[in-house]
Amino acid sequence: MAVVPLLCSWWEDDGLSYITIMGAGCAIMGEDHLDPARDGTEMADNARWYVCSLGEVSAFEACPVRSARAIFMGVTSNTQQAPLGPVGFIGAGKVGTALAALLHERGVPIGGVSGRTLADGRRMALAARLDPSAAGERADTLARSNIVFLTVPDDVIGPLCMQIAEEGGWRAGMGVVHCSGVLSSDVLEPARKMGAQVASFHPLQAFASLEAALRNLPGSVFALEGDAALVEQLDRLVGVLGGAALRVASHQKALYHAAAAIASNYTVTLTGLAAQLMVSEGIAPDINTALRYMLPLLKGTVENLAALGLPEALTGPLARGDVGTVARHVQALDRSAPELAHLYRHLGRLTLPLAIRKGGLGEAVVRELQELLKDTA
Repeated sequence: MAVVPLLCSWWEDDGLSYITIMGAGCAIMGEDHLDPARDGTEMADNARWYVCSLGEVSAFEACPVRSARAIFMGVTSNTQQAPLGPVGFIGAGKVGTALAALLHERGVPIGGVSGRTLADGRRMALAARLDPSAAGERADTLARSNIVFLTVPDDVIGPLCMQIAEEGGWRAGMGVVHCSGVLSSDVLEPARKMGAQVASFHPLQAFASLEAALRNLPGSVFALEGDAALVEQLDRLVGVLGGAALRVASHQKALYHAAAAIASNYTVTLTGLAAQLMVSEGIAPDINTALRYMLPLLKGTVENLAALGLPEALTGPLARGDVGTVARHVQALDRSAPELAHLYRHLGRLTLPLAIRKGGLGEAVVRELQELLKDTA
């Protein structure tokens, strides 16, 4: 038995009180049916209850004006969720190892882990702090797991799924999942044809190392897509990891992942270019020293994004409408780093709409900035 969470709306019309149920169920009792002899907190013996189901609009006698409210209580449900797992992993990389470790740590049974070789699987089990017996051949992991993650490079997912299908490894009712950001669950069609449920489960997170993955995965956003029943189970795994589930349609995966690459990967690229500019001008002896100079700035920018959102987090000369500073930037870049001058102008043109949305820029200033940021070639 479990108490079902409840969301509802309440209103009165023509002497009747109405409630729309947006949760799983509700019992309704007029406030006047609380027993004053019991401190007004327990229902009277003659209390009347009206039980509604999901989405239902119910009408019942209105309470007196002095207590024109109702008490809404969740009702108990006999529906119990099946336990998660066992979960298996085929592919001994950072993502698979981190997921296996974190799920195991949180009580989800791990059916098995397998790599390209048995030695790879044993190293994965050790790194994930699993019992050594969890490492096995691929067939063992498939047989012992209800949900199997293919945590292999994107280009390997389809061929591996087909190979396992040809070997008869997939079975009806099992879940088959990959962690690619760009591929949809359609790449797992050979498993689906054998009766398996298929889905994709992409952590919107950067994995520079296993240690970083173990540290950053909990609390991340996870993009889920695929067969509904399996996605519901994956949503529960997201909850185990303390994360937030983002439902993505199969046709959205490529642009979703492109957005992630722009936000994460190209931040590293831009920081690298900025660091190299400091080195080339003799401001820093090497790019990692330059990076250390800029890290507090980068952290402050991310904190501003988290606290203020867009466009309010934007700072700098474009946000201020500082035409003179932008002019000095482009002049210096044209002279010393012409290959970056084009990029600066292009990024500036992309940034200017954010600066305008933030407010405070007059039309004349905007025109001057647009003229400065035009390509010269």
